[in-house]
Amino acid sequence: MISFNADQRILVTGASSGIGEAIALELNALGATVIANGRNREKLEAGKARAAHPEQFHVEPMDLTADMKSLTLWIKSLRERHGKLSGLVCCAGHAGIMPLREYSRDIAGRLFDIHFHVPLLLAKGFADRRNNVGAGSSIVFFSSAAAIAKEAGLAAYGGAKAALMAATAVLSKELAPQKIRVNALAPAVVRTPMGESYLSFLSDEAREKELASYPLGLGEPEDAAKMAVFMLSDAGRWITGQTIVMDGGRY
Repeated sequence: MISFNADQRILVTGASSGIGEAIALELNALGATVIANGRNREKLEAGKARAAHPEQFHVEPMDLTADMKSLTLWIKSLRERHGKLSGLVCCAGHAGIMPLREYSRDIAGRLFDIHFHVPLLLAKGFADRRNNVGAGSSIVFFSSAAAIAKEAGLAAYGGAKAALMAATAVLSKELAPQKIRVNALAPAVVRTPMGESYLSFLSDEAREKELASYPLGLGEPEDAAKMAVFMLSDAGRWITGQTIVMDGGRY
C-alpha cells in the first residue's frame, strides 16, 4: 500500500481544481504534507477544508505566470517556510484551441509559458540541492495526449505539451545523478473544468463523436491523481524519464 509521511513535502500547482486538487487531496490523505498552489485562495482554502489532514495542507496562492523570473526564488521561499521538498507536481494550465487561421504568437507564447516555461523554472528551483531532500525526490509534469493527437486547433497547445514530454526525458538524465526522478503524465479529456472547457468549444455533433471515441469513457480527476501519487511514491522508485499516456483507449 502506498503511503507517505509528514516529512514528505510535495508542491502541487494547479491545486485549486480538477486534477491538481485531486492530487493534493490524495497525497494528503496518504499522509504527505501538501503545499497547494493556485491562483484562487478561496478555492485552495476550500480544498484544505476537505483535506484528511488539514494541518498538513499549506495554501500558497500565486499566479505562476505573473513574474516567472521569480519562480526559482519562490521555491526557495517555500523551503524556508515549510522545509525541504520531496516532490513537485506541475499541474497548472488551461486549454487552448487555436486553428492555424487564428494563430497568434502572443496566445501561443502564453500557452508555452504556463505549460512549458513555468514547469521547467519550477523544476530548476526544485533541483537546487538546498531545496530538495535528495535521493527519492520526484518531479511529475503534466503533459497531455494532445501532444500526440492529430486534432485540429491544438497545434500550439499540443506543441507546448510535446515540448514538455521531450524535456521530461532530458531532465531525467540531468537529474539522475542527484537521484531525482522526472516523469510526466499525458491524460486525454478528463472530467474537469478544463476538460469541459475543451468540450464546450465543439459542436454538438463533434462533442458526441469525441465522447464516443473513448472506449473506457472519459477520465476522472482521481484516475490521473492515483497515477501521479504512484510516480511520487517509493513504489515508482525505478521509473524515470517516462511519459505515461492516459486516454481510456482514445488513441
